[in-house]
Amino acid sequence: MADHALTGPLGGVRILDLSHVLNGPFSTMLLAHMGAEVIKVEQQSSPDRFRHAWMPMDADHDGYEFLVVNANKKAITLNLKNEQGREIFLDLVKRSDVIVENFSTGVMDRLGFGYEALREHNPKIIYASSKGYGETGPYADLRSFATIAMAVSGWADASWRLSGAPGTQVFGPGDEAAGVSMALGILAALYNRTQTGKGQKIEVSMQEALMGFMVSSFHEFFEGMGPAGAYMESKDGHVATHLPDLNDDLFQRYSTALGHPEAIDDPRFSTVVTRRENLKVLQQEVGSWMKQFPTKELFDILRQQQVPAGPVLSIDQILEDEHIVARKAFVEVDHEQAGQLQLLAPWIRFSETPSAISHAGPAVGEHNYEVYRDLLGYDEEVVDKLRADGAI
Repeated sequence: MADHALTGPLGGVRILDLSHVLNGPFSTMLLAHMGAEVIKVEQQSSPDRFRHAWMPMDADHDGYEFLVVNANKKAITLNLKNEQGREIFLDLVKRSDVIVENFSTGVMDRLGFGYEALREHNPKIIYASSKGYGETGPYADLRSFATIAMAVSGWADASWRLSGAPGTQVFGPGDEAAGVSMALGILAALYNRTQTGKGQKIEVSMQEALMGFMVSSFHEFFEGMGPAGAYMESKDGHVATHLPDLNDDLFQRYSTALGHPEAIDDPRFSTVVTRRENLKVLQQEVGSWMKQFPTKELFDILRQQQVPAGPVLSIDQILEDEHIVARKAFVEVDHEQAGQLQLLAPWIRFSETPSAISHAGPAVGEHNYEVYRDLLGYDEEVVDKLRADGAI
């Protein structure tokens, strides 16, 4: 593995990140949180388009989402179609542990940098690739985005069935599901390499990864069950509950706290079985109870009874929530162009090798001198000439 300083549980792992937009960068973000040295590779003339995605046309800085998913990474420019650039890339491959890419199927092979070619230069390399539909099958050559992945995985349809609003915008982890899956695969491959000394290729389909996150929807389909959870309207908002699985003791405390102790003697609601059988009626009854309370009061009542429930919070309410504040779930990071940013801190927490965010996403080529000097041994004059020659 690489020999840079230990900064977390993945200190010493070097990753060349050729991915763009979201599913690949989300994967390498998680690894960078955990201390891996992630080197983001872009072409000077056409950097990651996600830098200014969903930003005003005259924006003078990279967008928040880009700055988040590229936190802790180093950024270099490199032209993989330039002969010198190709040689530099292979030198980097020889000094790295992992390659991550999410180009369309066949792009890396056409460049001469597919897995089989790169393993000739580094037999221990772990090559991670994510495509919309994977690398085989009738749809392998089709490009995909999060909205498409959510359409072809069943996510959009399942969301519409719950909302009763077909055709509306669907929110979900269209890219993130593949990113988490690829990060997990990389960790498994790194562990396997410590046992066998061998690298390998990892392939993740966005479509299949998102389907993996839909186990509850598949349960509803195969078992013929409807959704169990519910969002109830309060006097000034909504509260989430999970009524059918409350045991008798919890339901008694629940109904008594809301001023309706008689519900536990109602034959429709007296047991877990009857509460499931009469779930729609129960939700209507409980819904009428909840409308009498403000959200905060309702949450406090249920929390005191240790009944599973939670208020539906907006983004600004989350930032001020007492639990989130107490856990220091957000960190403040200064960025030269974007100013002070609030970033969600690494949510995978380690007792001995803590994760951390040192900086938000880097500028295009921000670490050219550092990487090419410290890793490959070039002096600054050589780096300047490589840039002038179009190699980086």
